[in-house]
Amino acid sequence: MGLNDRRMRWRGGRRMTNGGPPPVDYAKTDVDELLELIYTLKESGKEGLITVEELRRKHNGDPAIDKLLEEMGSLGLIKISGEKIGFSERGETEAEKLIRAHRLAERLLTDVLLVQKDQVVESQACAMEHILNPAVVDNICTILGHPRTCPHGHAIPPGRCCSDRKRAAAPAVLSLDELRSGESGKILYVETQDHARLDKLTTFGILPGTTVKVHQRQPSLVIFVGQTQLALDLEIARNVHVVKMT
Repeated sequence: MGLNDRRMRWRGGRRMTNGGPPPVDYAKTDVDELLELIYTLKESGKEGLITVEELRRKHNGDPAIDKLLEEMGSLGLIKISGEKIGFSERGETEAEKLIRAHRLAERLLTDVLLVQKDQVVESQACAMEHILNPAVVDNICTILGHPRTCPHGHAIPPGRCCSDRKRAAAPAVLSLDELRSGESGKILYVETQDHARLDKLTTFGILPGTTVKVHQRQPSLVIFVGQTQLALDLEIARNVHVVKMT
């Protein structure tokens, strides 16, 4: 679907009424998606691909892309120098908010709602990112226990709630070290980029879907995985995320 097929009337991200100033002919979702594209290219070290020509190619030569870029520039979201496109400070902030909402939505759908199909998770997260306000996003983050990565391992930009470590709502997802003695949890995911550590945990049966029980917390954290008793370093336990079994 091209940009012209999804045209809406917006000014600076706000839908205009008949009594407002003349509408601008572009869709807010198009702006959001372009901000996300620039962010992810920059995040993956592919800043050389952030050019007017490359964006035209990605949108199959849709002529509306030039008008959209012009409008985003006038709104102070991007800076265009020749063929190169970069974020303004405002644009990068807006892109970060979108990425944060999207990746937290993916975590919510995957870890709490247990949606398994990647295509469904992606489509629903894409829809949610455009409608969640920052306060709701922070509440989701708190409920999930302030995850640092999405299900695909990409960093989730932290919010104010992460630095405050708010616990206004009881988190649905905990790190293993937060369980008390005698409590059990079902492993949702293991958050580590250390493949050797991940292989070792897998060998011990610490896998998504496995139920573990905390035997003791002092002097070291000891858990049961089935009938196997394991002592875990607290740093490792903090990277194992579970939902508490009732």
